[in-house]
Amino acid sequence: MTRTDRRRGVTRRHLLALSGAGALAGLAGCSGLLSGQPEQTVDADALTEMVAGDALTVPETLPVDIEASFVAEQRSIAESDLDRIPAPFDSETIPNGVIRGRLNNMYDSATDSVARIDEAETPYERLQRANRARVSAHEARAGWRAIDDDLTLAALRESVPSIEGRIASVVQRWSHVGDDPVRAIVVHEAIESEIRAARNWLSSRNRRERSDGTALDVADLAEDLERARTSVTVAAYVFDRFRAGLDTTTEQRPRFEAAREELRTRLRDRQDALPPRDVDEPTSLVDRDIEETTGVRALASLGTEASYRAEQLTESDDDPFLANEVVGAADALVYARAFESLRERLENGDDVAVESVDDVSALRSDAISAVEDARSTDRGHLLVNELLPRFANEIRWTDERFARESGTTSLDSVAYDAVDYVVAAATCRAVPRVSADVAGVLRDS
Repeated sequence: MTRTDRRRGVTRRHLLALSGAGALAGLAGCSGLLSGQPEQTVDADALTEMVAGDALTVPETLPVDIEASFVAEQRSIAESDLDRIPAPFDSETIPNGVIRGRLNNMYDSATDSVARIDEAETPYERLQRANRARVSAHEARAGWRAIDDDLTLAALRESVPSIEGRIASVVQRWSHVGDDPVRAIVVHEAIESEIRAARNWLSSRNRRERSDGTALDVADLAEDLERARTSVTVAAYVFDRFRAGLDTTTEQRPRFEAAREELRTRLRDRQDALPPRDVDEPTSLVDRDIEETTGVRALASLGTEASYRAEQLTESDDDPFLANEVVGAADALVYARAFESLRERLENGDDVAVESVDDVSALRSDAISAVEDARSTDRGHLLVNELLPRFANEIRWTDERFARESGTTSLDSVAYDAVDYVVAAATCRAVPRVSADVAGVLRDS
């Protein structure tokens, strides 16, 4: 999983919803029908109006000077692949309608990705977009080459050893150097994520046998291999640029190891106060009589996420990717602190309930304010910049769900989706304090 993929913020609540378990919560919208009472609905137009306008974005950054020429190099690779594809394909060129449609879609997607590179707000985001465009273009060209040049799966697999060699070379010369432990943890977390991603894309799971070897199978494997290439390329580039800009190259590994142990201890100290990983009765988390409101559901989501992450970090063997574990501990502490603050809010009498679109709008505004407050902090700002995007993005994704609504929609369904606004507000408010604490641990270790 790359740094960007992790920032997509797929939590256990999202996974449950996608798998069907979360759909049970969606059945709350049928509660009125089951009890003989009419189901409460809201005007979906009011929801779409609420989220209209510019979407909230917190750009991804990396405290390394990324050259525009390097981004342009990745774009050029993508454009070169696209130039060699005679798209759009017609039925004469590719008779098979399924393959023709998929390859045309691949080409269009890659072309769009190239066009969107310069829309990114930061050099790091532009690099990420350029690499995605490079991968998409390579996938499309490989699919066409399977038809036009008889490119095969076996031929693609012949390139695996060279990619493995490239990864091994980068790992051999890479070390956790730095002149400031906080900046170093952020940079090395990005490097580690790219190295791990490169290895994963080359794993047997991603190189599973394709039984028929169609053009689509070839394109699929080519995509995996190109992802591995781009990941190791970014890892090497970031490390070289970071090391070249250092005044002193102090080895930070002992400091990272000490920080990891201290953060694990802090997580263990909090675990007894966290709920189990699966909460059957969310209202049991609040020490007063309360309905299962949006706030209570958000509390259960935060508690589950905090418990899951704390357990993963405190019970796992030592991971060689130290920076990933330190930043992962910071993530877990954000969820734990957010859980504690929201529970206090609920126990002090605020139900955080949704009974109208105005209530949803208020929760959304609160989440946006939390993001803005976090961005303005001057404590632990490097870690704030690292952690905040993945939590703030919950707002944008929830906005996108509401923007797709039309007609009338169940109030209970709206209240369930609004959980993510509450989660975003609580976690984004926790980010500055946790960032400052973790920065202190790193500097004191």
